[in-house]
Amino acid sequence: MDTQLLTTFAASLFALLNPLGILPVFISYTAKENKAVQKWLALLLSLTVLGLLLLFLFTGSALLKFFGITLDSFRIAGGILLLLIGINLVTGDLKSTAQDAANQDHQSDFQEAESVYRKIVIPLAMPLLVGPGVIANVILYANEVQAKKGGFQIVELAAVCVFISSILCAILLSGRSLQRILGNVGLSIATRILGLLVASIGVQFIVIGLTHIIVHTIAPQLRL
Repeated sequence: MDTQLLTTFAASLFALLNPLGILPVFISYTAKENKAVQKWLALLLSLTVLGLLLLFLFTGSALLKFFGITLDSFRIAGGILLLLIGINLVTGDLKSTAQDAANQDHQSDFQEAESVYRKIVIPLAMPLLVGPGVIANVILYANEVQAKKGGFQIVELAAVCVFISSILCAILLSGRSLQRILGNVGLSIATRILGLLVASIGVQFIVIGLTHIIVHTIAPQLRL
């Protein structure tokens, strides 16, 4: 067991996922839902994040290569999506859409959570939580372990993904307490501020992706 590698992977994965930063966004989408629905949503989102992490851990490089997608292209696409989501967060469109879908008719807590989940899984699970940075990090560590031919270490990395996803679920479940502290007005203000930040992150993703493509792909071709 390479303890240092696992510790570094866990720390970097937690930092890149940034569940504390995403918590107010989660609250803004689920503010009008009851406690049981919020719990189901926290569980469903955490399981989705875990599934995505494991998918890219075991097949990330091969998956992107199969579709001919570079990480920079994925970064730009994610950036455009985040930019649009940030604008919608500021205007409140996504939030109202998710709530309207959940309130269409009387449903059980799980059915209502499923309705909201279908509306918020994008952007919350991807690309806000599992974005290009997280994907690149997971693929990097998977390749490092495979280069060392550490067959069992890939399982240990998967265990770290389970652990971090459990922490994410616990943090999302704490959203009810933060919601009570902020109140409706504070929540509305926080949502719009976060919308601006999400839009800014999207622009940054686009800039980084375009810069890498220009420097590493287009510029070398122009020198020929």
